[in-house]
Amino acid sequence: MATDVSLVTCISELDEEGSLALVKARIGRGDDPEAVLADCRKALEEIGKIYESGEYFIADLVFAASIFKDVMEVLGPELRKAAKGEVKTGKVAIATVKDDIHDIGKNLVASMLDAAGFEVVDLGVDVSARAVCDCIREHKPDIVALSCLLTTTVDSMEDIISEISRSGLRDGVKVIVGGIPLSPKLAVTIGADSYGDSAPQAVVRCKELIGEAGR
Repeated sequence: MATDVSLVTCISELDEEGSLALVKARIGRGDDPEAVLADCRKALEEIGKIYESGEYFIADLVFAASIFKDVMEVLGPELRKAAKGEVKTGKVAIATVKDDIHDIGKNLVASMLDAAGFEVVDLGVDVSARAVCDCIREHKPDIVALSCLLTTTVDSMEDIISEISRSGLRDGVKVIVGGIPLSPKLAVTIGADSYGDSAPQAVVRCKELIGEAGR
């Protein structure tokens, strides 16, 4: 099915009102909601490219995530009606670690993972190692994504990864980390499998981890 260039353009240009109007119009005329979602994903991929080029900033990514959230409130019910057991790209449990309540980065990554076709289990903020392990047992995610903003909570992130190992759950899940205090080297030091320095890169890294798990 041909891409709706107008919808891709509206979202990638951060036109919230126009984006919602187009989504409602397409649903109203009976378009396949999966096709509408595909165009939303194309738009978010374009936003990621614009961000990487330096034309968009973190505030723009946050606004894009807000637009996508509003779009999904309209599109979500239609997607559920049309669902026929399709297999998602993979399942990601995402959390901001213990003693850190910052959620902008986490929410942005969660929105972009959802747009990329991942099933996302959002544990929220200030999440303990025990809560993460309980989530792994219950939801069986392919990936655990951990976020922090404070330098003081990198230890909490390491504690979570260590507890996943101590609980005998590490072999069944990949761990990706992100946040201002981190670096690729530090991510390896605390026991993570991967590191993303931006929301678009986190999506790429999660796709790589899913590919590795399937080998």
